[in-house]
Amino acid sequence: MRMLISFSGRPLTKTWRFSRSCWSWLRMMSSPSNHMPPLRRLFSSRNYNPEERWRKQYRVIEEKNDVFRAYITVFPKPVVESSFRKKILRGISFGVKDVFHIKGYPTTAGSKLLSNMVSSRTAAVVSRIIETGGAVNGKTNLHEFAFGVSNINPFYGACLNPFDTSRVSGGSSGGSAVAVALGMCDVGLGTDTAGSVRVPAAFCGVVGFKPTSGHLSTDGVIPLSWSMDHVGILSRSVWETILVYSVLVGKPLKPAEIRPLSLERLRIGVPSNYFLDLLDRHVEEAFEKGLKTLEQKGAVLEEVVVENVEKAARCRSVIAFAEAAAYHLRLSRGRLSEYGQDVRDRIVRGLAIPAAAYLNALRARKKLVREFEKIFTKIDVLATPTTLIPAHRVDEENVEIEGRLISVREASLKNTEPFNLYGAPAISIPAGNTPQGLPIGIQLVGPRGEDMKLLRIALAVEKAFTASS
Repeated sequence: MRMLISFSGRPLTKTWRFSRSCWSWLRMMSSPSNHMPPLRRLFSSRNYNPEERWRKQYRVIEEKNDVFRAYITVFPKPVVESSFRKKILRGISFGVKDVFHIKGYPTTAGSKLLSNMVSSRTAAVVSRIIETGGAVNGKTNLHEFAFGVSNINPFYGACLNPFDTSRVSGGSSGGSAVAVALGMCDVGLGTDTAGSVRVPAAFCGVVGFKPTSGHLSTDGVIPLSWSMDHVGILSRSVWETILVYSVLVGKPLKPAEIRPLSLERLRIGVPSNYFLDLLDRHVEEAFEKGLKTLEQKGAVLEEVVVENVEKAARCRSVIAFAEAAAYHLRLSRGRLSEYGQDVRDRIVRGLAIPAAAYLNALRARKKLVREFEKIFTKIDVLATPTTLIPAHRVDEENVEIEGRLISVREASLKNTEPFNLYGAPAISIPAGNTPQGLPIGIQLVGPRGEDMKLLRIALAVEKAFTASS
């Protein structure tokens, strides 16, 4: 059994301690910094030293994790193959959401229920990361069982926003987003069932990518909703996401091959319904500024209507809640009282969904997907704000927008959840900050199966935003 250290706020049920040599290794690390040189600048350089980068990242974890709660479990040394320097990922470090199994290590899913579990296998995507030279430095915090969007975890502590500790990170992959934002790892691995990669990316000022449904294997991942779950990637820039995604799908790109598409005459769809109906003023301003920047770079803005999107959101909710309830009915085995209150309430809600409603939602999904895909005969990419609001305060359950009170859950997920039902690739990239310094995200969505095209568009958009800031 490899030795681990837990940052859960309480000890693991088994005692895991560093040896004296491991503590010495940690103490020799550089001073922490969340402004580490971007990986892109160093990766192909002879000066690239992954071990030194790991040491700096461990120092950040050691000094900041007690506050931000990004990690549930930190490995004493990265899990990495000895030949990693010869592999394409060359020691890029990963923080992995604690629903991905890694053989010999705890997998809690952020729940008291699984606090004693040690994995007997490794998730397919994690195996691929390690095989191609990636280094996993720990398991990141999440909303319990990935069933929530705040990342307020009653067992392992609330994961806090790196820009304001009175605010949430977003979830349920909030730990991975915070770890990337603070420089605790290079890349985060997460899951996205309604927006759980894209929402924390927007709240924490990083990139969050949800691929086309089925493009990244969920084998070895504790599920929330087996037909809606997507494995996703979080990183500081689109460049890292492209590199990692290309490796995970078995079509690795060399760094020099990662290039943006031209924005000249790119058709960007701007929805006239649903997505822009109710927005925080600063989010609306950032979105409009972003569109103007892209138009100045030669992009063509096209007004579009996303047909029946409200129905798509409702169907996603029915399917996801019913599937989650079915899974947890079997998993809990009469121990539902050990779940956190909010997750327990959602499971009970899912158990109340009639079988007919679930089957009707599955049937409707096929037609809704076909309707949505038609939109890309007119445009190359769809653009929306990622969330209706910037990160909300930890103690807020509702927020007021334009005089209307809505739940923070709706304000976080409204613009992201339809694309899980559609199975379309979607990415959130930083698009500025509020006057208070809180990040704002813009979401780009592409047609199913055209993930790399979407990523190259996102790379161009990111470049345009950076140049205009």
